[in-house]
Amino acid sequence: MSARIGVSAFMKLALYIFKGEMNVNEKLKQAYERLGLSENVSREEINKRFDLLLKRRKSKAKDEERSAPEEDFQAFKFILDTLDKQEIEEAEQQRLAKYGKFSGTASKWERFFRLYRTHVIVSVIAVIVLAVAGNAIYNNVQHRKYLASLPPLDAKIMFLGNFGVQDPDGQTADLDAAIIAQYPEWKRVESNMIYLPRTGEGADSFDMNYMQKAVVELAANHPDIIILDEATLEWIGGQDGFQDLSAIVESGSVDKDDPRLKWGTNPESGKEELYGVDITDSAFVAALPVNKAEDENMIIGVLGVDEAKDKAIPFIEHIAGGK
Repeated sequence: MSARIGVSAFMKLALYIFKGEMNVNEKLKQAYERLGLSENVSREEINKRFDLLLKRRKSKAKDEERSAPEEDFQAFKFILDTLDKQEIEEAEQQRLAKYGKFSGTASKWERFFRLYRTHVIVSVIAVIVLAVAGNAIYNNVQHRKYLASLPPLDAKIMFLGNFGVQDPDGQTADLDAAIIAQYPEWKRVESNMIYLPRTGEGADSFDMNYMQKAVVELAANHPDIIILDEATLEWIGGQDGFQDLSAIVESGSVDKDDPRLKWGTNPESGKEELYGVDITDSAFVAALPVNKAEDENMIIGVLGVDEAKDKAIPFIEHIAGGK
């Protein structure tokens, strides 16, 4: 039953198309007859007959007489549209003749890309965007999985001053590993190296571009521990903003009179506080893959909250006390 229906539907479609072509041919024949022209007349003769029709229309005085040849104009339009279409098809066939027996296929593909070129371009762009976005999402997911597999972060350490990492690409992975190796109690740290060179002598002789970058990095990264040189410490403002490290003296790890200690008076409480320790000559610094001048000091302080301070105190004791 379904096969019969399919054949029947196909026959009806073929008959419909055939009738459509017959109707066009019949209509074209009637147009020629109405204008008194033969079907093989030249386009030049058609144009002459059309000019004559226009002259006759302009010579009519009454509206009724003007509208009389309207069907003639419709006949002309139909003939000219049909001729234009035929000429286009003939030109197209001549252009596609170079493809030989594949001309039909070539015509279909050209028509497809002509009609759907914009759709294809948009689709290709959409695919590229989706691929890039998908890759970014995949990388992000993989990165999150990697972070989830790592031990908890023990501390964020910022190096700020006239020194830099030895890694040629500026990466800090080796620096992180060296810190963990020197203090095995920690399993994971994140270090950040901010280069702040001086252009002359004194604390006020920094390059403005580097100073701006340092301020942005300090505000954005919120390090728990900061390691800086003497000039940078003075630029930041001495003990302002640093945590009190007096606990390393109270524990007996370091003597109060140790020249490495940086003491200052808290302007609010008036109490003397320890805000930094010079660790330049420590074994810890000697083991770090950091480039610095021989006369450049490295001073450690704590900027974080009390929780970070509680973790940092044993770390600083280990470095300064030689434990």
